[in-house]
Amino acid sequence: MIKAAGPVLPPEKGMRHEIPDRGQDRVTPPMPWRWAASVLAGLLSGLAWAAVMWEIETQSLLAVLLALAAPQFWFTVLFLGLLVLAFSLLLHSLFAGNLIVGAAGTVLAFVNYFKELITTLPLNIGDFTLIGQVGQIARLNSASLTLSRHSLLAIAWAVLWLLLALFFSRPLRLRWGWSALGGCGAALAFALLFWAGVNPLVYRPLKADATDAVIPQRSVNQSCGVALGLWRALYLTLNRDLGEDYSLSHMESVLSEVRQAAADQPGWEAGKTRPNVILVLSESFFDVAGLDGVTFAEDPIADFRALKEEGVSGPFFTRTLGYGTCNIELEILTGINTGLLSGEDLYSLAPGVFTRLPSVPSLFQREGYYTAMLHTYDDSIYHRAGIFRRLGFDDLYFSSDFAAFYEPAAQAENYWTYMNTRLSGGLYSDDLMTDLLISLYEKHVEDGPVFLYGISMENHSPYLDKYSDEELTVSFDSPLTGEAADDLRNLSQGIHNASAALGKLADYFRTVDEPTVIVFFGDHRPGLGLSYGGTVYSELGIVPPDGGIWSPEDYVRTYSTDYLIWSNDPAYLPAEPGGEAEASCNHLGAELLELAGIDMPLYWRFIRTIAQDRVIDSLLYHRGRDGETSIPAPTEGAGVRNLSLFTDLLNDAVYGKQYVTEALS
Repeated sequence: MIKAAGPVLPPEKGMRHEIPDRGQDRVTPPMPWRWAASVLAGLLSGLAWAAVMWEIETQSLLAVLLALAAPQFWFTVLFLGLLVLAFSLLLHSLFAGNLIVGAAGTVLAFVNYFKELITTLPLNIGDFTLIGQVGQIARLNSASLTLSRHSLLAIAWAVLWLLLALFFSRPLRLRWGWSALGGCGAALAFALLFWAGVNPLVYRPLKADATDAVIPQRSVNQSCGVALGLWRALYLTLNRDLGEDYSLSHMESVLSEVRQAAADQPGWEAGKTRPNVILVLSESFFDVAGLDGVTFAEDPIADFRALKEEGVSGPFFTRTLGYGTCNIELEILTGINTGLLSGEDLYSLAPGVFTRLPSVPSLFQREGYYTAMLHTYDDSIYHRAGIFRRLGFDDLYFSSDFAAFYEPAAQAENYWTYMNTRLSGGLYSDDLMTDLLISLYEKHVEDGPVFLYGISMENHSPYLDKYSDEELTVSFDSPLTGEAADDLRNLSQGIHNASAALGKLADYFRTVDEPTVIVFFGDHRPGLGLSYGGTVYSELGIVPPDGGIWSPEDYVRTYSTDYLIWSNDPAYLPAEPGGEAEASCNHLGAELLELAGIDMPLYWRFIRTIAQDRVIDSLLYHRGRDGETSIPAPTEGAGVRNLSLFTDLLNDAVYGKQYVTEALS
């Protein structure tokens, strides 16, 4: 029997009346305040992370406060805020959105800060190709990777903001459907503002037009901040514009002008023996005795200075300061000058690009030379092997390979035990590199002339406490103290050792019958950044501590090293012994070919033509043979038209359809 239901009683006063969830609220939009709170949380997060990045970059709380009046700061706030909002809504978590965007921004700010500290140059888009080598890079520069008080303050603020985001993550959470819809809306807003319309709406107002490929990254960062500066570099890379005139007919016209302008190559004297050519890249070598305010007890580069009287030498202008050795190598060996393009790192290009144009090693190889490269380090950072094999080297040797031709290493009971006896300043010595070059020459000289390329490593940064007390033999007087004095002392020791190793190499080749030319150069000056700010150069009053306000003369002082061309037969020198001339990474490749009388294709003849009027044209500064140096590219004067033609050739070969590239070979 079914009992009748009892009477339905009204709910007691104050008792909550539960209504079954039938899904109605799944289609009901969130209250407006929840939308407003979500948007506000995202934008406040953008403000928090922009402040963190500014504190890391400027190492100044006052600079963060002053940035509140700067438009680039608020554009960065909006940039980061929209990203946080999009990730937070799409992932259904304010904490997750802050963690992704905040961690990425903080890491980029620290990487940029430390790179500027070590090299004086900011992070650029090409540096991301080295992300797999970050451990090796950090190990090489570990002495400089210390956290200042301002860096610790920025980290503390970042952690606090993440805790706040975690606390409010659940209270501000929307239902999945509405959260996903809002996330898509935030992503769309970001795409419209910071991609589709970013140039007219953001970069042009900030005076960093994204169609101008040759604005230096440092200038862009000053105008836009680090986050938007790197975003601009990515935008520029993915939206590269070769110009309205770029076409087959335009490039054929360019080629015709180049053929008319390219100087004829001097004929090689009949019966004259092809010389061996030994190219030596000396890490961070320059005439340290020429630093203002520094007096040495004895000349630290006595061997180099003595050889200058027997050879041709002068300042060597380079495209960078403190880092980027592989870029300088590739510019010399390929002639590709990205200072006329977008200034990107050459090692970030696909290896196949380097087969499109005739390289220096391939032209030596074509003339019957044995070609080899040796590097007194491993291949873990720039991965040279993949590129250099395509340049025309018969053999490549790194620090694990020397037993293949060097008897002391081959006969050692334990290879690495022997190699450790050749360390100096914690790295394989320049003296070892001289022995390796001599041994490699002796192994192959019977087969014909050789083109050997040696890359040193001993004088690589960091310099703080680099050499032991027993290894330090160089002494000087200067106004420097503490870290700055220690950096300079260790740097000077490395430069002294490089000079002595060069003297040893020249002494050996004085005794051989085959004509030999040695081309020795410093790749760049070291950055010499100090943990407390500034550099050794600024401490000596040579340049201002802020690289953003450098004059053309400041670049001349710091972006130049020294070079030497020496031969055991003066007839192979490019000028009378003791002569001086300015050289650069832009044109040294053509000089190498001319020294050996290598038949130059049109591409290199045109580079040699440009070199008659220009010394260097990098992204940061420009210098002509008349001694005029400028920061913007020259718009008139000797050689300007040739620079424009060469830019078109490089754009066509590197980024374009290679309409006329084959004709250059």
